[in-house]
Amino acid sequence: MVENKKAELFVVGMACAGCSGAVKDALLKLEGVHEARVDLAEKKAYVEYDPGKVTLQDLRKAVEGAGYKVA
Repeated sequence: MVENKKAELFVVGMACAGCSGAVKDALLKLEGVHEARVDLAEKKAYVEYDPGKVTLQDLRKAVEGAGYKVA
């Protein structure tokens, strides 16, 4: 059994609750993401995921697909 991993992503471009919601929704759509929490004040996304199903690069692409950048 593969153990879940946790990632902390610094997200550039979020300015409002709608922005953080869009990032969270994009991450949660990925198969293998179990939890996503986005902190607008810290400009960070905290993600728990199954590395056997999704990669850190997939997380970055999801954030970028929502219109934001990962620093």
